[in-house]
Amino acid sequence: MRIGIDIRALMEGRTTGVQVYITNLLRAIFEIDRDNKYILFANSSRDIRDVLPQFQYPNVELKLFRYSNKIFNIAQKFGFPKIDRLLGGVDIFFSPHWRAVALSKTAPLIVTFHDLSFEIVPSFFTLWRRVWHKFMDYERASKRANKIIAVSENTKQDLINLYNVPADKIRVIYSAVHPAQPADYNPKYFLFFSTFEPRKNLQTVLTAYEEYCETSKVKLPLVLAGSSGWKNSLKIPTHLQDNIKVLQNVSEEQKIRLYEQAEALLFLSFYEGFGFPVLEAASAGVPVIASAIPSLLEIASDFAIFVSPFRSSQVAAAMISLEEDQGYRDMMRARGLEAAKKYSWEKTAKATLELFKSVRV
Repeated sequence: MRIGIDIRALMEGRTTGVQVYITNLLRAIFEIDRDNKYILFANSSRDIRDVLPQFQYPNVELKLFRYSNKIFNIAQKFGFPKIDRLLGGVDIFFSPHWRAVALSKTAPLIVTFHDLSFEIVPSFFTLWRRVWHKFMDYERASKRANKIIAVSENTKQDLINLYNVPADKIRVIYSAVHPAQPADYNPKYFLFFSTFEPRKNLQTVLTAYEEYCETSKVKLPLVLAGSSGWKNSLKIPTHLQDNIKVLQNVSEEQKIRLYEQAEALLFLSFYEGFGFPVLEAASAGVPVIASAIPSLLEIASDFAIFVSPFRSSQVAAAMISLEEDQGYRDMMRARGLEAAKKYSWEKTAKATLELFKSVRV
């Protein structure tokens, strides 16, 4: 087969969950499958070759077009040019993160939906992002797709409830993490790792940490790490500024080192489609304190300490419990390490390849 893949979501060089998913899934697919031909599609008026991940495989080809993206995106909404034709014809076109594409009617389309947060909690997005999502028209994409990959049962249910997508059109294929080598456990701080934006509920993290410091005899520091996002201004209480360190736009290498000495990950999002950091932490042997929201209850039910994202007192109590009870901490570490073994990119890639085969014309 000739399989076209849209990698435009990788053009910004960011490392959010979507980019982690695309990069790791494609590498795992290319390691497994040396028979099919893969044509990667990207478009930018500037040279982005240094930004894109390198996929050095004999059956993988990058086709980078140099149209103006603003003009190109509008043209795609009007149905031209047909991307499958630009790529020299494809048997399947795979969009691992939807961006508007014009395809021939006979070209099978598979789309991954990571979440529908822009539909469910639009107030957590800027006006520009809401306009962008409207322009992308995810509902139309769900209708055009021959098959849909949902990264969780929660996302599948959102697709059914919001877009009336038939259940048999959706295949739940979980994302994954790379196995980590847990370091000797010597906790030095609590860790928040995510994008700095309202949906990630950083304010409750800060309030919970302040309450923790009022009770704790140790008063471990708090590290806030991640990517800069919308409304990312941090209002750290003056009396805690010496206890809190902020690290923005950390690299993958920095992220690994941060997990190694964390007492626990605080992941208190209001909404998630999957939640990569909870699995990354579990794989590194780091206990997780997480929001009791559907997607995280689905992914992390075996190992996370669940709290209400609205109740900072619950978060602070969980932090104290981990700090004061070594047996409890060790148990939560062991649960996370065991649960993380269920998720591998090889498993994700094999399930995705099976889906490719099922829609071939």
